Amino acid sequence: MDNRFESELNFIYEIMIEMLSELNPKCLDFFLKLREQILQTHKPEKKIKSILQNITLSDNTLEVIKAFSLYNILLNIIEERHYLKNQATLSTIKKSYNELLNEGFDKQDIDKILNTIQFYPVFTAHPTESRRRTFLEAHHEISNDLHKIFEFNDEEAKQHLKYRLRLLWQSHLVRSEKLEVLFELDNLLYIIESSILKSSQKVLDYIQNLLQKPLQSSPIHLGSWIGGDRDGNPFVTNELMTQTMRTQHELIIKIYLNKIKKLSRELSISTDFIPINAELEDSLKKEKNEQSRVEIKLHNREPFRAKLNLMAKKLKNRLIAVNSLNSIDFSYKHPQELIADIDLLINNLDNVSATYLKEFRNLVLLGGFHLMCIDFREHRDVFVDAISEVFCLLNISDSDFGTFREEKKIQILNTALEMPKLELNSILDKVSKSTQNILEAFLRIDWAKKYISEDIIKSVIISMTTQASDILCVLWLTKQSGLWEPSKKNNTHNKINTKIRITPLFETIQDLEKAKDIINTLSQNPHYAHYLHDLNMTQEIMIGYSDSSKDGGIFTSNYSLYKAIFELMALGENLGIKFILFHGRGGSVSRGGGNLESALLASPPKSVCGFLKTTEQGEVISSKYLNPKNSQSNLSNTIGALLKKSVHDSFCSNTTSNTKTNKNICHIAPIHWETMQEISQTSHNTYRKLVYETDGFIEYFKQATPIDFIQQLNLGSRPGRRKDSAKVQDLRAIPWVFAWTQNRSIIPAWYGLGSGLESIHNQNKTKICYQESEFFKTTIDNISQALLKVDIDIAGQYNQFAQDQLTSQKIWKMIQNEYHKTMDFILWVRDEKELLENQPKTRESILLRKPYITALNLLQIELIKKYKLSTDMQQQDRLIEQIHSTIVGIAQGMRNTG
Repeated sequence: MDNRFESELNFIYEIMIEMLSELNPKCLDFFLKLREQILQTHKPEKKIKSILQNITLSDNTLEVIKAFSLYNILLNIIEERHYLKNQATLSTIKKSYNELLNEGFDKQDIDKILNTIQFYPVFTAHPTESRRRTFLEAHHEISNDLHKIFEFNDEEAKQHLKYRLRLLWQSHLVRSEKLEVLFELDNLLYIIESSILKSSQKVLDYIQNLLQKPLQSSPIHLGSWIGGDRDGNPFVTNELMTQTMRTQHELIIKIYLNKIKKLSRELSISTDFIPINAELEDSLKKEKNEQSRVEIKLHNREPFRAKLNLMAKKLKNRLIAVNSLNSIDFSYKHPQELIADIDLLINNLDNVSATYLKEFRNLVLLGGFHLMCIDFREHRDVFVDAISEVFCLLNISDSDFGTFREEKKIQILNTALEMPKLELNSILDKVSKSTQNILEAFLRIDWAKKYISEDIIKSVIISMTTQASDILCVLWLTKQSGLWEPSKKNNTHNKINTKIRITPLFETIQDLEKAKDIINTLSQNPHYAHYLHDLNMTQEIMIGYSDSSKDGGIFTSNYSLYKAIFELMALGENLGIKFILFHGRGGSVSRGGGNLESALLASPPKSVCGFLKTTEQGEVISSKYLNPKNSQSNLSNTIGALLKKSVHDSFCSNTTSNTKTNKNICHIAPIHWETMQEISQTSHNTYRKLVYETDGFIEYFKQATPIDFIQQLNLGSRPGRRKDSAKVQDLRAIPWVFAWTQNRSIIPAWYGLGSGLESIHNQNKTKICYQESEFFKTTIDNISQALLKVDIDIAGQYNQFAQDQLTSQKIWKMIQNEYHKTMDFILWVRDEKELLENQPKTRESILLRKPYITALNLLQIELIKKYKLSTDMQQQDRLIEQIHSTIVGIAQGMRNTG
């Protein structure tokens, strides 16, 4: 820990102590006593137990929980500050660029990739962000205050920090109301408007300067699932989806209007000093009738103000046009028309005078008229059920279509796809409500793409895709709704009539293994082959990290994902299909979390080629993007890594190696494939034996983790299960990971790996694999970080809540044995005596939080004990609130929770 970091930690600690001593001395006494005992090397259990009992019997329980939680939040802000100090927020792109030049790549080739690169973060409402918006906004302000305090010794900022902390102290950590979808949208739009748009625009400006020419498209595309992700979420309706699309459209137009208003005040340039070109003059003459007499007189010699005011009118008319049955003439139809008007102005100015117009141009490239591209996602069962009902109504099949064998389904779907287009509106009143919802959804998408923006929705994602017929069902709906109008023969350019990507989501280990066969089957189907042709032979595929990990364990999930992508790339080359991969990652290691740049560089050969689409979920959104500087740093790092990987993918052969690192960057040696296959198989069997084959495991999970309390928390709008079922496979991956993280065993992030590594008889093979395979190294390193967050002693204390102690001890022994085995083998592979000793900053960061998380865990355990003994409903309600507060506090300390 450097001196400055330590002094800043001391400062926030003293600020906390000062506030507590003034507002609640009793709480301060509890906080200091518990902290002191936990920090001791040999912890006196009786003493700690006595303090915990005194806290939970006092009127200060919530306050003590909040004290530890607030300290975790402040610690996160301090660490974020120091991370950013050591990060070059934009120059990582230039660094990657120069490294590629030094490796011998041609500048022209690098520029070509940089000019077409696409990073596509998709922001989701997955419920792992435990903080209320109040605390998110405070995070923003406190971060600014600390910057002023430590950089300029600003006394006013110090007073504002105290003010903000005091307000947080007097606020609840936990939401009292259920988080609705529109609240989730509001939270995201706050981060988008206050941080992401600004930081993204700076990245665009930087890339433009690097290329020394205007960008033709944005290298960053913002996406969202809020309002479009209805898989298992009954609260996402067609009406809400439409409202979300309208809200996004209105917000980005208003942002443009504010930009124009500011530019109009600044660009008071007169033709008395700068003549304008004929193109701008002609444009103003053509639009003269749209100006009032006062405006014509006022801006007679100020053409830039005149043009900007006309641009504002077109944007305002666009807001009207969305709701109007009649065509609004003086209005922008497409963002390209707005960009053309901006270019008119830029072309009449020198570089310096055009600075902010150029920034505005890049903002329009980024936001379009849609702000974020929404993905529409639904479970395959819903699509199949709707098709079954419609086909029965139309006498194409019986209502039990979904039970038919795959060959029969495809035969029926082929027949249906050969028939003339059906007007879906004509059957809406003849089908059930659930089927009506699906049919209307496709019609709404078509409407939005016509009236809001072609980019408002681009993908229909099929969750839990298991076979080719699932995708053909959606193809039929796409055709009937007009989202795909099959091209005529010999027509090679038909983009306008193919408005949507059909995206299968492969989630389980078995489905990942079948992915290549499913796509191969579709490529041979005449209707889907036609659709692919109309999409210029591109196919988007989403791969799920969450459910594959829950299904087969962490290492098998990573290995299966890598193998599936590798095989898809080979299939794509054979079939002439370009695959667009969408990575469904979460924040925790077990859900594809970890360093995105490392994962990108370790991905299979030819799997990137200038395009990266990935989910950004829950607490990851705020940790990466809430602070504008942090957002800029993350975007820049990702673009830099994407550039590097894309150049290697595009111009490396499979035998090219990086001489500086002596690592093969485009290939995994056969011997390493064999090693990883063996590790994966044993790891998979070990994981499945615990989670799916051990009697009583699901009951143990429900009792030895705070899952029941987590599911009562108002974290998100979506239910914790897809179905009302007691099966592990029906529990969503997020609460599954969240619960194991809370009790500090975090088994989804490491369980099975130890046995997998042990299965390799020649252990030197694993060490060599770690040294030579970037994929294997990245996987092991990510698991190592998660393993250091495990506290096996704390986790063991949750066993007391298991009702069947015999089964509990059996399961706990399996977890303990695998934990120690995994720890020993990871230390061997990484050549360490202590975990993460080769990454001292990461190790220090994790261990720094441990005492404060431990305090909250111990309080949580004590409160759960009291809750289980209580029979008084009022006391139970009070205890639930306190337990929920510990969950939020622990989540802040653990950071990646779900």
